[in-house]
Amino acid sequence: MKSPGGILKQAGPLMLGRGGATVLGFVLPLILARLLPQAQFGTYKQVWLVVSTGYFMLQLGLAGSLYYFIPRKDGRAQQWLTQSLLSLTILGVTCAALLYPARFAIARQFANPELADYGLPMALTAMLMIISAPLEIHLTAEGRVRTAAWVIFLSDAVRVGASVAPLLLGMGLRGFFWAYVAHSGARCVVQCVFFFRSGRPRIDWTLWKEQLAYALPFGAAVLLDIPQRTFHQWAVGFCVEPAAFAIYAQGCFQLPIVNLLYAPISDILQVKLAEPGGHERRLHLFHDANLRLAAVFFPFTAGLVAAASLFVPALFTHTYDASVPIFRVAILGTPFAALPLDGVLRALGRTRLLFRIFFWRLLLTVAAVLLGLKLFGMIGAITGHALAESCVRVAMLDRTRRELGASWREALPWGQLAVIASASLVACVPVLAIARMTSAGPRPFLALCAAGAAYGAVYLAALAVAPGEGSALSRIRRILLGPGVTAAA
Repeated sequence: MKSPGGILKQAGPLMLGRGGATVLGFVLPLILARLLPQAQFGTYKQVWLVVSTGYFMLQLGLAGSLYYFIPRKDGRAQQWLTQSLLSLTILGVTCAALLYPARFAIARQFANPELADYGLPMALTAMLMIISAPLEIHLTAEGRVRTAAWVIFLSDAVRVGASVAPLLLGMGLRGFFWAYVAHSGARCVVQCVFFFRSGRPRIDWTLWKEQLAYALPFGAAVLLDIPQRTFHQWAVGFCVEPAAFAIYAQGCFQLPIVNLLYAPISDILQVKLAEPGGHERRLHLFHDANLRLAAVFFPFTAGLVAAASLFVPALFTHTYDASVPIFRVAILGTPFAALPLDGVLRALGRTRLLFRIFFWRLLLTVAAVLLGLKLFGMIGAITGHALAESCVRVAMLDRTRRELGASWREALPWGQLAVIASASLVACVPVLAIARMTSAGPRPFLALCAAGAAYGAVYLAALAVAPGEGSALSRIRRILLGPGVTAAA
């Protein structure tokens, strides 16, 4: 009998789709920086900041609620989808109605009068993005993961192509922003096609109230989450000169691998927990997701901490060597991302609890960052942020294990995590040696590549000699990909 595979196998297509989209997302700013004058590139970043803030904050958890309701397979998927789309349409129109009249105030806030000229495409883009937010979520929740992955990748491919074309044709920034409107509108059309293929619109007022009761507390939590994640940067930026803030900002640089892996695995975990029979297997599913994330995030963290003196100058030149200590502190919180706690609590319907957690996390972060900044400067700010985040994650883990009915001994696969952590630390030895000898050299990128190759070789070798059944290759595959993949092979 063919093994169905674990969390990683099911999330694989989503990770590929998001990976391709991430590459495209990196490419677009590089292209725009070469096609646009510096002032216009700054205007683009300001407009996108406004649009993306409205997009993330005004979904109010309604798109994400589909991960909770649709996998139930209760015959009411069309009602959940219809209600989500109608709610998001109302919110999208509201967002546009607020943004367009506020365009002059926004332009004054950024001290950029030109920004007001793009008020209409800015408002329409935000509206259409909010309305089309459930597109990939709906497909993933229905189990159509490969289709969702293709939609994610193709959507970003079209966005990049449609954005660059007007600039190459001499249509300027105005044509660029209207291309964004066209892309968002096309997403709405595709969403309508998938929606009407599923059936006609259906609304059940009782179910709608249930959906809102689930979604709104999480949506409110997101309203707290965004300022919590960025508060340390605002605090430092308010207190230091622009040149010093550049040092801090580069130190806080985060590679997208965390979101690239965490989001699809957490999404699939929510779907599996909400499916019939998911309640009985919830601790096993949580362990599976945790191990798949830890197998990447543990070595990722250890390797970058060891190679920080090579990594920062390789990306940003030796001008930003002062960012290295900040970068090391910022990256140390990554192992906590191996705990998909938000996804478990959302799948269990504990969105009100998430709101309370995010509220206290925001308060703790503000206090810790301000105290650290006052006592130790910029390194104190990032340390305060990291400590606050870590403390709250531990508290969330305690609540999650109680929700799963597990003791601390059962809460996590401690033995397997210890193997991954030990291999990650052992692999740092050659990296530290290479960094010590070459960090001040003129070619840090070549040294970084050598350090990365050495780290990967030692990490895999350490996993190969770990206790376990089968050959060395099978042990590596089992630790990295899970037992389901090995069995299927």
